[in-house]
Order: sequence, then C-alpha cells, then structure tokens
Amino acid sequence: MSNEKKIPWRRIAPLDMRKISTNGSLAALDSLREEWAEYLKSMSEKERTLVRQRSLRKLSIETGIIERLYDIDWGLTLTLVAEGFSRDVVEREGGRINEDVLETLKAQRDSLQMVLEFVRAERNLNTAFIKELHSALTRTQLTHIVYDVNGRKMEVPLDHGGWKIQPNHVERQDGTILEYTPPEHVASEMDELVRLFEEIDSKQEIHPIVKAAWFHHGFVCVHPFADGNGRVARALTLLVLDKHHFAPLVVDRFHRDDYLKALDVANDGDLNPLVALFTRLESNALAGELERPQELLVGGLSADVAHTLADQLSALRRRQETQRQKALNSRAKAVQAEIQHWFKKKNEELRGIFKEKGISDVKIVFDCAGPGDSNAHWYKNDIINSSRVAGHLADFTLFSSWASLRIRVEGLQLKYVTSLHGAGRDSGVMAVTTFAVIEDDPSGRKDVQSPSRDIESNKDSFRFVHAEKADSIIVDRKKELDELLDNGLTAALARLMKRF
Repeated sequence: MSNEKKIPWRRIAPLDMRKISTNGSLAALDSLREEWAEYLKSMSEKERTLVRQRSLRKLSIETGIIERLYDIDWGLTLTLVAEGFSRDVVEREGGRINEDVLETLKAQRDSLQMVLEFVRAERNLNTAFIKELHSALTRTQLTHIVYDVNGRKMEVPLDHGGWKIQPNHVERQDGTILEYTPPEHVASEMDELVRLFEEIDSKQEIHPIVKAAWFHHGFVCVHPFADGNGRVARALTLLVLDKHHFAPLVVDRFHRDDYLKALDVANDGDLNPLVALFTRLESNALAGELERPQELLVGGLSADVAHTLADQLSALRRRQETQRQKALNSRAKAVQAEIQHWFKKKNEELRGIFKEKGISDVKIVFDCAGPGDSNAHWYKNDIINSSRVAGHLADFTLFSSWASLRIRVEGLQLKYVTSLHGAGRDSGVMAVTTFAVIEDDPSGRKDVQSPSRDIESNKDSFRFVHAEKADSIIVDRKKELDELLDNGLTAALARLMKRF
C-alpha cells in the first residue's frame, strides 16, 4: 500500500454555483415536471398512490442491482414493479429470486417509504435520521466484507446505523486509492454536510437537481458507514427531490457505468456530469409516472366495459381538439423534420466515407414514416420495448413517426431507428428514443434457415412538452437532440464492427 498513489480525503466544501454549467436541459425538465404535476392531478388518490408505489418498487430493485447485491432480469423486474413484491408473483414467474432477496427488496421499499413519510412530516434532516435510514435499508444484511492489512478478505458483522470504525477507501480504475473521510472525522463531517445542505436547500435560485447532486456526492465522499453508503445516498436523493415535488429518481442498471464515472469526475471537482445525469434520470422518472396503473376489471359486466370504452373514446376525441394537442402537434412536426434532416445528412456522410475508402458494395438506405403513413407501424413492438428501457410508456395515439438507416454489409444488416411518440397517455409530453437491430441480411444470406436478430435500445431519450417554445426545442436544445441521435448511431456502428 505504501507505493500506491493516494488521493487524500477532503473536507466537505460548500456548493460553488460558479462551477455549475446552466443550459436548457433544466428548464426543459421543469416544463416536464409541470406536465407531470398536472397529469397526476387528473388521477384519483388511489391511482396516484399506485403510481408512486410502482416508482418506489423500481427504485428498490435497481438500488441493489447497482451494488451487485443480487441479479434480477429485466422482464422479472417489470413484473415486480407492476405487481409488487409478493411470493405469489415470484412463483408465477418461475421462482427466479429467493426468499432472502425478496426480503431485501421489501426492506429497501419500506425504507424509501420511510423517507417519503419523513418529508410529509416536514421534519428537519439530521444525522440521527440518516443513521435510522441506514439501519432500515440494511436490516437484512448481517455482514460485510473487509480486508486486513495483508489484503486478506474477511466477513464481519455490519453495524446497522453506526458510523464506520475502519477506513473504507476504494481503488479507482487507474489504480489510485481514493480516500474517504477517516473514521475519527466522520461525525463532524456529517454534521457539516447536513448543515451545508440545509443552507443550500433554503436558496430557491439553486435548482433541486443541483442540490440533490451536490448532497449525493458529498455523502459519498464521506462514506460514513462500513457498507450500504450507495443505497443511503440514493435514498437521500429521493428525500431531496420529493421535498421539491419531483418524482423518485432511479439510478438503474442501464446507467450504472455513467453514474460511477460521473461520481469519479465529481471527486476531481467537476459536479456537472452528475448534474447532467441526474437531469436525464429525473426526466425518465417523471415520464415513467405518466402512465395510469392498470387494474383488473372486477365483475366483468359488459355494461361497465361498454361505459368505460365510450368514456375513453369520448375523451380521445375531446383531447384531439384541445389547444394543448395542437401546440404539441406543431412541435412534434418540427422535431420530426429535424430528425429526418439529421438522418438524411448522416446517410450522405456514411455513403461518402465508404466511397472514399473504395468500398462500393455497402448499401445504405434512409427511410421514414409519419402519421397516416401505411408503414408507420413497422417498428411498433421494438419502439414499445425501447421506450420501456428509456423509462416511459410509448403512446402512438396522437402522433408518431420514425426514421431509419439500413446498412447492409458482409451478409449483415444494421437498422438504426429513431422514434418520436407520446410519453404516457394524454400527458402532453413527447419523446424521441433510438434503438439498433443487427440481423442477417435477407437479401444477402438467403441460405440462413434461422436468421439471428440482435437488438439494443438506447437508455436515454429526448423529451419535450407542449408548453415549451418551439424555438427552444429546435434551436436551444438542438445539441441535446443531435447528441442523442449521434450517440445511438455511434454505439450501433461499434456493435456492427464487433461482428467482423
């Protein structure tokens, strides 16, 4: 250890807003939050409760997956989020998680509910509650792993709710040792962290996302507990955002690497990547709650079903005429045109690159479809699935379009697809998502009996609401949209390269 490079721990410092980059993404997030708030008002109290429980279950599952506490596949995750943490649900899905994991999920869910109750009671944050939160989150974890001075691995009891008594530094990817706050300074540093947070939280000019990112990183820097610090940090982020009336932010498995990288950059003094990531994740969280809970009809009376259908059709026709929908439709058309322009430009750019290299047999085709087109439904199932990865329900009722690039080379075909659709039903929110499919080229490999198909969805999306100014979406946020499209294509081409 003596020859290893160390990054010494630093005391908690106040937030320096001069180092925080401000752009249109936070303003766009606020517009989305307003739509979300209005959408929730249209629900019954029972529906709002069910929606919130769904969000908490997702956070409960993903916070443990981030820590590698267990592994639950995405399909089972969606079922547990929708239906709850019951043994009946697990057994119906093939019993793919054991009782210990199920109890851990329940402990984490109950702890998050405790956070919401803390906010509702308007209690002042203090270190006693943070200790209580740690104890609740880790109640099913009896031990944790430590290493002695000789590097030997040992399993020791976990002190629930107690500050650490041994250093818990970590090794970064470059081999350097990142030091967290020494045990003897934890109590004073946690007091200072809470004090500074309360000071920051009282300033209305600081955006809640910035407050949450600063507090989250500050807590991680102290690392006050022997284990479970990440879970507590994410629960405290819920506390900050719920206090300011935002949806529960979920750091999911798809963003794990981005999350760890953003924390690492913050360790070097730049909080902006973490703020940007939290902005994207909060957008996912808000969009994810723009979906009414599905409940089974009780009794199954045909008259009740008919009344429900009639009500839905009536509401559909009414909302098609609203000013909100007209505004959203015009903005969607502008974004659609921007996407198609980007795809046409990339089509020509890729053709030029292959031509310059003397490769003439690569076929690149641009295609698109909009509302009313006969081929508008081509990618519907894939769009629904990719939207789930991006964190929302895809709605094709009022406006939907897609654009694609098909690249055929060496018996393979890459389809890179971007979709523009509603995020949640009748929510006033639109989303752009991307995904890529690599499959056997039907025109070049007719001998293949069982063609393979490999699909991967982009974890991020671009969202806008009807209340945003059109110029803001197309001009001010153009870079954000272009980056989403470019990142998706870059990842798709990289995957194609690995096939050769």
